[in-house]
Amino acid sequence: MSLFYNPFLRISSAAISKLIENGTPYVVIQRFKWPGVPPGKGFLVCAYRTQHEAERHAFALEPTEGKMQNLLEEEDQTKMIALSGKDSGYLVFFNGTVDLAQDKNLKKAFVKSVHGYIQYIRMPKEDEYRVRIFVEYGRVQATITSGPHSHTALFYNMIK
Repeated sequence: MSLFYNPFLRISSAAISKLIENGTPYVVIQRFKWPGVPPGKGFLVCAYRTQHEAERHAFALEPTEGKMQNLLEEEDQTKMIALSGKDSGYLVFFNGTVDLAQDKNLKKAFVKSVHGYIQYIRMPKEDEYRVRIFVEYGRVQATITSGPHSHTALFYNMIK
């Protein structure tokens, strides 16, 4: 595993068409920090079937973190295609690939960094440390548990 292991899929114009075909045209696009992604150049896209679901996600964002778009609207679709183009200077990823298999790869790739983070927060060790990685409102987070002790933070902060 490289230090910059990234399990997220790059969004392409074909992927945007697929989101529409699959009935998930409402997307939230937000800033994305990850090792190997230049600061300010990464975005993560979360797709939803209903406008209500996407609005709930968008409401949870910080003021300049991101926004909702409707890919059924030509203007929004054009903006998304331009942003995800190879010559745009940006890296746009889809959040749908973090699963149990990717979770193992993430832990393996960043075990030293996560261990260092655990030492930094001085979390007591009861039995063993367990790390669960998940995406909530487009933010990759991790919960570390050991016995009754638990700590949740952005995964990027653990591995940077």
